[in-house]
Amino acid sequence: MDALVQSAQNYAASASAALAALARVMPRSMTVAKYLAVLLALANLRSAPFAWHTRVWWPVIVLQARFQLFRLSILLKSKKEKREAIHRWVEALAPVGSNPFTRQYVYKSWADFSDSDYNMHLSNSSYPKNLDCARMRSALDYFPGYMTAGGGIALAATHFQFLKEIPILSSYEIRMSLVAWDQKWIFLIARYVTHPAKKLKKSRPAERGHPTDGAPIPDISTPASGVDTPAPGSATPMPGNDGPETAAMKSVTANVPQVEADGAVVNCICVNQLVFKHGRITVPPSLVLAYDGFCMPSGSTVFEEKFSPANPPPHWKHVQELRRKGLKAEREFLRGGWKLVPEGERWWEQALEGSEELRKVNLDRVKGVREGIEGARVIATDLFSL
Repeated sequence: MDALVQSAQNYAASASAALAALARVMPRSMTVAKYLAVLLALANLRSAPFAWHTRVWWPVIVLQARFQLFRLSILLKSKKEKREAIHRWVEALAPVGSNPFTRQYVYKSWADFSDSDYNMHLSNSSYPKNLDCARMRSALDYFPGYMTAGGGIALAATHFQFLKEIPILSSYEIRMSLVAWDQKWIFLIARYVTHPAKKLKKSRPAERGHPTDGAPIPDISTPASGVDTPAPGSATPMPGNDGPETAAMKSVTANVPQVEADGAVVNCICVNQLVFKHGRITVPPSLVLAYDGFCMPSGSTVFEEKFSPANPPPHWKHVQELRRKGLKAEREFLRGGWKLVPEGERWWEQALEGSEELRKVNLDRVKGVREGIEGARVIATDLFSL
């Protein structure tokens, strides 16, 4: 009996000691857990709820805030003076005199942990996610007057071709350029580029080799040879099935150097198909371009820019005249008032007459991408209707 009592006492003492030790460790463990939780949250900050929305809309919020502050600064002026001041404020933002083919917008980003996959590269799904932010900023850079007049830009399609992977934690740029347009669509090419390290070790291989031991992992990284937008559930297209869309995309990328003039390596190319909308009304791209000061008059060359904000193009007086009438007049014109202008007097077409040859060449290249997508949609419809 005494032995049982002694055993119970020993067990109680051991349990008490264990609980005391656990109590001493618990605060330290909880502190470590808190730090780990904070680090994990910071590492995935750009994927937090509403983070994408904030990144996309932040430049719009900033522009609106600047505009409202400016309106407050002219609150005591007369109606005519206010209209003239707002006109000058918007005009100062516009790329007056720029060539639509040579103006480029650059968006800088980096491959953080939340944007990368388990192959330690920027995930294929992160390319379009970050492109949304770049497109919004480029729209405000290219078309500030059109946007402040209530105009919108709708995305109709994108097509990616992946050329070389972007390693995790690497910085990269999205370089955006306008390349072609017709009466409805405008096409923008985005190039994802990285700057190679200045000094590379000679022993470093050109490409990361596949692991030779451990559990087999399917390789869904971006191959260096370049592939087109993968089908759902696949990282690479089926070999030997190059359709018209793929052929068209290769035609586009064949004219884009894989190393740019400043030494930047092109990792990915994306063709964006966009349409200008004011409410439900489609606005011709040539009108929107000229409305914000883009020009390439007859006889101009691609890299020749004769005009600037200090020396505006001949058509700019029509834009200024329209804006001086007020925001209501601008919106009515963009919503369909332009149709009342006779064919021979459409100043926005005259402003871009010199772009026709290059515009048509580029349009033939990028239209094939759209036609290939439409053909794939017809095929899919036929398959599912069987």
